[in-house]
Amino acid sequence: MKKKVKDENMDINPYEVDKLSKVPSWLKLLLLKYWAAAAASFLLFGVAELGMKVYDDTLEGAARVSIQLVVMLGLFLAILMNYVLRPMTRLMYNRRDNTYRYNLINFKGLKSFFVALVYNLAISILICIIIVDVLSPHGLVFDPFGTTGGIGIEPFTVGFIYLFIDGIVLIIKGLIIRIYQRSKYNKQLNAEIKIDFTAGEQNEI
Repeated sequence: MKKKVKDENMDINPYEVDKLSKVPSWLKLLLLKYWAAAAASFLLFGVAELGMKVYDDTLEGAARVSIQLVVMLGLFLAILMNYVLRPMTRLMYNRRDNTYRYNLINFKGLKSFFVALVYNLAISILICIIIVDVLSPHGLVFDPFGTTGGIGIEPFTVGFIYLFIDGIVLIIKGLIIRIYQRSKYNKQLNAEIKIDFTAGEQNEI
């Protein structure tokens, strides 16, 4: 019996790479970000159950999205992105895998929440504009469960739009960082060349 248990333990390799670790970090964060955006919009239905009028499932009502909807959606997005996504981004970060590039806000503290709130309120406004003015008039809101009739706020659609807008912002962020790093490198290189040139002149003297 002991020999059988010993043989079973020998089959377990503690150094074997976890299957989940084989999934690229960008894909994990992409799915997590999509889930958070969809969950934030889903929470609006819970708010509506409390009696707050935040949306209307008619085409006419969709054209008059209340300020409450924008603010509540932005608030829920900020909470989930700052207190769920950001810690996961920091947890997966290492020198070989810079996960910070997949998230806009990576610093800690209360300041990060206020920055996330402003950022997600802006995205919330854009999401509502896209849904109300572009998708809803043509019944193009993704509605797999038939809950909105192709118009109005729908979690799957909000998730896709959030990823699209956030992706554009991250691309712009990456370009700005590259330009800054390139400029910094050129300044350092010019400074080193200037020092070498000055040292050469002094040696000739």
